Amino acid sequence: MTNDYLELRHLKYFVTVADELHFGRAAERLGISQPPLSQQIHALETRLGAKLFERKGRGIVLSGAGSALLPRARAILTQTERAAESVARSQRGELGELHLGLMSSGPFTVVVPRVLARFRERLPDVRLLIHEMATVQQIEALEQGLIDVGVIRPEALPHGIKAMELFKDSLTVVMHASNPLAAKEGPVDIAELANEDFIFYQRHLGIRLYDEVIALCTRAGFSPRILYEVRELPTIIGLISGGFGVAVLPGSVQRMMVENVVYRPVKNMEAATAVWAIYRDDAHDPMVHAFLDIAQCLVSKALKAERK
Repeated sequence: MTNDYLELRHLKYFVTVADELHFGRAAERLGISQPPLSQQIHALETRLGAKLFERKGRGIVLSGAGSALLPRARAILTQTERAAESVARSQRGELGELHLGLMSSGPFTVVVPRVLARFRERLPDVRLLIHEMATVQQIEALEQGLIDVGVIRPEALPHGIKAMELFKDSLTVVMHASNPLAAKEGPVDIAELANEDFIFYQRHLGIRLYDEVIALCTRAGFSPRILYEVRELPTIIGLISGGFGVAVLPGSVQRMMVENVVYRPVKNMEAATAVWAIYRDDAHDPMVHAFLDIAQCLVSKALKAERK
């Protein structure tokens, strides 16, 4: 055997001839003429230092060396095809990992779980890695390349980060069942909360939402009396369930059913907060664009359904 490397085309030619056991039919399958095929097989035999086919009557059969090579040649060609397909699928965004930042209230919205489900349905071989992060943390992680896409509440974005609005989420008052306001049907006027103790997210975790609630209270003629500022949504709901204060949160949290916790919409129709998908302006990853396309498609369908 010479020191020359085997070429994949030589193995492909060999396997085709082995399948047909006829140079003419093999050449026809390969789309080449018979003389070049015979030359390539001869070149392969020269490199291997062994005859791969033997004459038998008017046809050919595999030699002992050819029989030994055939299963290995098939395996090499199969692996090569799979490797090429993996690269192609990766380029199309059908294979790999997508790191998604998700705020704590994200799973309680209607749209976000649907986007995640559709993404997994369309791209089952993409591993979706979810990172639970507050809005500000997601923006930083996106800048640092730690996540590929984020789902956040509106916030000031640095240069190079873009946002796509997914939907508007109305605000809701969250209170203990023993609160007199819980006995009333219908929306609650923010002014009715003037004497309540409030539980807020820590401001640095969601500046825009924090300031929106403060602004609502200010327009209603009072400054909210903040009892606690916490980091996580379950902590807010848990404290209210235990009888501590009220909160004004995105309406999607109403899907979190907890004992002794009552939800009432905010009376002010303008009291709403959006949900954004954020991504890097220079993102070229096809998986990112696939996620955004799915989100945009579902959002468009949801808007059409609302208008009917």
